[in-house]
Amino acid sequence: MTRPALNADDAPASLASLLSPRSIAIVGASDDPARPGHETLKALIALGYAGTVYPINPKYTELLGRPCFPSLDAVPGPVDLVVVAVPAAAVPGVMEQAARLKVRLAVVMSGGFRETGEAGAALQDTVVAIARAAGIRLIGPNCLGFANIPDRVCAAFGSISRVPRLEPGTVSLVTQSGGFGYSLALACAEESIGFRYVIATGNEADLGCVDLIDALLDDPGTGIVMTYLEGLPDARALMQVGRKALAMGKPLLVWKGGVTEQGARAAATHTGSIVGRADVYRALFRQSGIVELTEMSDAPDLIKSFQCHARYPGMGSGRNAAVIGGSGGSAIVFCDAASREGIELATFAPETVDKVAALLPPIGSPTNPVDLTAGYIGIRGPKAYADVIRAVLADPGVDTLCLNFASSSPAGTVNGAKFLVEMAPDISKPVFVFSSMHKSLALEAHAMLREIRMPVLPSPVRVAKAMGALATWATARAAASGSRLSANEGAGGGLLLQADGRMLDEVFSKALLRSIGVQTPGEVMVPADALGASTRLTHDIRGPYAVKIVSPDVAHKSDIGGVRLSVPEGRPLQQAIDAVAAACRDRAPHARLQGVLVSEMVTDGFEMLVGVVDEPAVGPVVVLGQGGVFAEAMSDSTCRVAPVDAVEARAMIDDLRCAPILRGTRGLPPLDIDALVDVLVRVSAFAWDHRGVLAELDINPLFVRPAGQGAVAADALLVTCVPTGQPH
Repeated sequence: MTRPALNADDAPASLASLLSPRSIAIVGASDDPARPGHETLKALIALGYAGTVYPINPKYTELLGRPCFPSLDAVPGPVDLVVVAVPAAAVPGVMEQAARLKVRLAVVMSGGFRETGEAGAALQDTVVAIARAAGIRLIGPNCLGFANIPDRVCAAFGSISRVPRLEPGTVSLVTQSGGFGYSLALACAEESIGFRYVIATGNEADLGCVDLIDALLDDPGTGIVMTYLEGLPDARALMQVGRKALAMGKPLLVWKGGVTEQGARAAATHTGSIVGRADVYRALFRQSGIVELTEMSDAPDLIKSFQCHARYPGMGSGRNAAVIGGSGGSAIVFCDAASREGIELATFAPETVDKVAALLPPIGSPTNPVDLTAGYIGIRGPKAYADVIRAVLADPGVDTLCLNFASSSPAGTVNGAKFLVEMAPDISKPVFVFSSMHKSLALEAHAMLREIRMPVLPSPVRVAKAMGALATWATARAAASGSRLSANEGAGGGLLLQADGRMLDEVFSKALLRSIGVQTPGEVMVPADALGASTRLTHDIRGPYAVKIVSPDVAHKSDIGGVRLSVPEGRPLQQAIDAVAAACRDRAPHARLQGVLVSEMVTDGFEMLVGVVDEPAVGPVVVLGQGGVFAEAMSDSTCRVAPVDAVEARAMIDDLRCAPILRGTRGLPPLDIDALVDVLVRVSAFAWDHRGVLAELDINPLFVRPAGQGAVAADALLVTCVPTGQPH
């Protein structure tokens, strides 16, 4: 019963017509203020909606001064939108009447559907079937509805339908939680941010969040899209709309709830243990240019920052910041926060220092951060203040500026804002203002700065966070035009695995790795039926050796004493083989012991981990981290959604705390980063080709050797997916 979304070709027209109805029928309209149907009708009247409103309820002949009709069939004119606010059992009948009227959009506020169990799910399927047969698009059920702010359409109930009203603007919001989403909208409204559309999707029986985000991106009046998501059946669809938003230059801000659960993984590997769902979604956002929200204050802060960016096309990606103000403490706090956000304190050119020094009192500081000293504007005058700002912004090493108004007096805040308004035509770089002055005492100043799209934030920490988000997004946008893998590339090739829910032993796992071009050490397998006899190595491999049991039932061999390392040739080798076999029989008596593997030891490499996990709704995710038996304890890992290219693979390496070791530090030689990148790309392609089949892959350790000498997979383990319909 899949239905096509509003696609790129028809989205602007269809979205405008669906969400800009000329007539609205409210089935379940009521004179009871506690009823959703009453709130919707009251809001439409209060807003001055210009279209026709038809209250529907057989109990009344009139509601709030409007004629009320007993049913949709009795409505005397066409209906573009029907708002359904009746008990769930009555909804199918309403939808059949809507079908006869050729209604184009229905908003079903009623609850009692899929969220209540099997009977409710069956009822929801009935409603959807009626809608699809009639060509009706559906928002809900079990939703708070939507509002089209510029056209004064309120097909909603709850806080969005009441005072204070949202003002028109260029931000559109889509939310799976009406209550929390509306809270986000109201938090933004408190900061004088206007909205175009606000849509709560409820059960998403037809139109879902990603469908609507996609359509809103094509809406010329929408400049920024914000969304709150919980359930997400296809996270890759979100990646695609994220990339679309990035290419269009329309920031997509996402708050993803429910990211702390690990998901249904076997976690047989180190990989499955060290990556969490929050890590996966953070990687997904990063790869697709999506801006993550994690605090309520992030929403207004980042929206104001991106609106600021729109004033300076091409700017914002630089991470070198300057700070000007009279509060040394504020500057220190900003610098601490900036460091956490990857924002660097710019080093002024000598001529900039000279220009600023000439404008400051002797006790001021002309270097970054610039300390104007208290009362500077009143003492030196507005021209000197403006000249300091111009000199700093003119420095080629400065990408962005934080102006610390801090707790300046109301008059001082207004004066500072006036200077910035006068300077605005000459400002070509993003400028952020920190002001702790209560808004009620700085309304005039805030209004002036809002006119020139200069964000005012109440904390230097929030300024730094906004700067970091802006720089990250602008950098991703600048790189988006490069040749990168799409989510559909890399597919194909004959499958080497089957989804049978098995854990594959080291010998088979390494054979697969060799088949995709990943190097493994020289090794000899001693089969189970040859154990106990004198072992002769029939291949030319050199010691020292790693000696390990081979069993599809033991994920972590060292935990049961099934590994011996740095074993010399001769009798010690035979003793090690006998010892690991005995350990397996004693400590894992039910494990199938297939033999013992004798491998050449790699003695000149750094232990890394490369792995894959199959994340629900996302698919294969590639993980990179510091390896060895203490991989989980080190907690030095990063991940990306497969497939990844060489550029993204290098970015993964940059994420790690151990990256300096790989590059060479404290006299140690650099390691073969190119070989590590090659392994990541090959494993990524393998995982993507085997999506739905490969549940987990663990290469641990992968020894990264000195530059030019490659990377060697010393151990490996694969787990295949459980077949569909079978229990885990």
